[in-house]
Amino acid sequence: MLKITFRVVGLYCYLPVLYLDDVTPSSTVKEVMDSIAKKYPAFSYEGGTDVHTISYDYTNNSVRPPNTMKTPDDGPRDLSESLGKTSLVWQYYRSVTVPINGTNFEIKIISPGQPPFAQQPLNADLILPPGSSSDICYNLTWRLVQIQVAPEALKKRLERRQQFLAKQGI
Repeated sequence: MLKITFRVVGLYCYLPVLYLDDVTPSSTVKEVMDSIAKKYPAFSYEGGTDVHTISYDYTNNSVRPPNTMKTPDDGPRDLSESLGKTSLVWQYYRSVTVPINGTNFEIKIISPGQPPFAQQPLNADLILPPGSSSDICYNLTWRLVQIQVAPEALKKRLERRQQFLAKQGI
């Protein structure tokens, strides 16, 4: 069983302390997202190697993210990547919250580059300090960020997008 907090910045999607029984810390980020989508139908995403679109249906039963100033209006919302010389692309961030000597600490998990979410184990490159508790809560956050993409990298990403759409029959 995996204990995780999940967030998508910009969509007011905040699912604190979920217990997922069909994934483990060594499951890929994609497998974790698939498990969340199965358990919480208000959340969905599209993507193959890369995430293209993330959607969330915010309702009065949703949990407002902790640093949000106002309660958002109910309703569906989605954000999608936009590819060009300057692109909007989805990036994920991993961390764990772990008690150390009775105090909770958030420890960021850093992996070189941004490994594809379909291949990256959630716990890859996790290093816990001595004295850490085994009561770990993983944190997975997605953000749509604007970056400049090199022409070759853009070409590869567009090719992966076309392959995904072809598999979907689109």
